[in-house]
Amino acid sequence: MSYKVEVDFAPVYECVTSLSTFFNKQNHGAIEAGKTWVREVQDLFAPVSLHKMRDAVKLLNDFSLSPFIWRCPGPRTVTGFLDWFEGLSTGQLFDISAACGQTVPSNLTELRNSASEILREWDLNYFSRIDSRILEGLQQEALSLQSRLNKTKSMDIYEEATGGMRLYPHEELKQVVLIPQYHSRPLVTSSFFESMIFTNYSCDLFPEAPGYPSPSLLRLTRALSDETRLRILHLLSRKQMTFTEIVREIALSKSTIHYHLIALRAAGLVIVHYYPKNMEFKSVEYSLRSEAVNSLPLQIGAYLNYDAPVKTNTEA
Repeated sequence: MSYKVEVDFAPVYECVTSLSTFFNKQNHGAIEAGKTWVREVQDLFAPVSLHKMRDAVKLLNDFSLSPFIWRCPGPRTVTGFLDWFEGLSTGQLFDISAACGQTVPSNLTELRNSASEILREWDLNYFSRIDSRILEGLQQEALSLQSRLNKTKSMDIYEEATGGMRLYPHEELKQVVLIPQYHSRPLVTSSFFESMIFTNYSCDLFPEAPGYPSPSLLRLTRALSDETRLRILHLLSRKQMTFTEIVREIALSKSTIHYHLIALRAAGLVIVHYYPKNMEFKSVEYSLRSEAVNSLPLQIGAYLNYDAPVKTNTEA
């Protein structure tokens, strides 16, 4: 049994990602855009608008727009998608949700209307103003990765793009969609349905300034600079472990271990094994991703051997 992997991108995917990233407070400390970006975006909206949007996001909860974006037949700009989305009947909304195995809520039309309203406001005040190079870069990334799918095993491409996520086949899973994203980097997020999985993977789009380390090198060295994270890697080098087993061995709180695993995953230092259980990917184990550890000397060496221009006395 196997599943099909494809890469998809449309501007509206990134619009949804940026909105979710902004309103997901618990991840603000983990995203590389940081709290500075959050404050800058906050200043673009009136407080009453932010409060209303926050309530709408809570209402949407686990409702995913990815299946609808994927199925949209026309232009998938924010406006193009929403014009199509708003025109769907209740029956059409139900059919698209059910086709991928998404649990269909009873208030589906209400959720659609709320999602559409806040996305239009988000696009007007923030997303339409972002650097155009972000969307251009994500489009190029999607085309590049899709072309490699013809030459490399799908599971290997998925693991590489996500920095260590490994999906094991099961009879219900038919389709996996990889979506490049920028706003919530270095996080990788997925929407799991019975027959489909949508995974938003992190992309570094802009080259680092001369003399500065790459984002991937920074993530790797930062992840390895903490005693607790090194202890976790020590454990995972010996066997696969569940989250509960790691918490038990390290003897720290679940929230603390969760924080450290985010850093290790962002650096690509762990493999996250997703096993099917009752037709859902709820059985997860972790192991060491040795190729990331082995790449450290190469990345350090490449950076330290960087041939920076030397200032002359007249430039000093």
